[in-house]
Amino acid sequence: MQLLYLSLDQLEADPSGIRQDQGDIAALAATISEQGLLQPLGVIGIGGDRYRVVYGGRRLAAITSLGYERVPCIKLDLQESDRLTQQLAENVARLDLNDLEKAVAFKRLRDQLSEVGVNGDLDEEVGKRVGLVGRSVRRYLSLLDLPEEVQALLRNGDLNVTQAQHIRRLPNERRQVELARYAADEGMSAAQISGLAAYLTANPELSVEAALDALEGGLELRTERIGEVEQSGGRLSRGSTESVGLDDNDSDIWDDEDDRIQQEHDQFFAVVEEAEAKKNKSRVFRIRSLDQMVDETDRISRAVHEGDFSKWLESDENAPFKVRLVLKQIETLTKALRSTLQNQGWTDEE
Repeated sequence: MQLLYLSLDQLEADPSGIRQDQGDIAALAATISEQGLLQPLGVIGIGGDRYRVVYGGRRLAAITSLGYERVPCIKLDLQESDRLTQQLAENVARLDLNDLEKAVAFKRLRDQLSEVGVNGDLDEEVGKRVGLVGRSVRRYLSLLDLPEEVQALLRNGDLNVTQAQHIRRLPNERRQVELARYAADEGMSAAQISGLAAYLTANPELSVEAALDALEGGLELRTERIGEVEQSGGRLSRGSTESVGLDDNDSDIWDDEDDRIQQEHDQFFAVVEEAEAKKNKSRVFRIRSLDQMVDETDRISRAVHEGDFSKWLESDENAPFKVRLVLKQIETLTKALRSTLQNQGWTDEE
């Protein structure tokens, strides 16, 4: 290595830099203006008196905006794979990469190692160079198999690699995108996404919102696939998510997080159940459309007409209180619905 002071017209940014988002250059420029350039740029010679910045691309952009004439640089003698490793090491250490950028960078490094004939497990070799185990490298690489819509959420920092791994368990891209968007909008944790992914895999007829409502409301759902439930004659139950079929090739990806995720998963249900107790054990169930409202009303009506209501009366010692409560709620609802009809100028026949 050699320390040089180079003019800006001798420098060019690396066109294949691993960062996709340069971030807030103005803020970095303000810091450099106040404190000075605390770390030299890393460069390699590209012929004549020209140099390419292989790490420090954001600093180069900030310095350019400040009008610096000369900047300190460290000249590196690097092979292509070593150059990429150097970029990765700095950016990972400085937390400058989002998870999707890491995935792209790991793949590029993996491809470079393959081209130069590195022996052994390439994921492990990549891991050695960036301070990760091979299993973690595979997690990041798997992000590149997700739909572009999900990758965009990763790129923007709305999802992280752990959340994306749970989303990847869903069997088709449409459901992956649906869950990813919902998780990002609602700020869901990895444990919540894990629970939803398991239920959606085993209950493909459910929408994301319906599955979340079921989880929050404590509804009993199967955690086996439909064919397995029908064949075994088993009833629907919440049960453990471990019975949901997963891709066997993913088994090694989850080994070092299984206990933590299961603990978070259990804590998620505990919080839900505690919230239910505080609400007099009433189910937390949000209806988000008129269609869902009609469906819920139909379920109540069928419970009465098909005899379930009568059975509940016989087995529930608190039936008098609960029936009066339901009646009061229905009367309030009926009044509100009639008021809506009147305000909208609709008739009951419509």
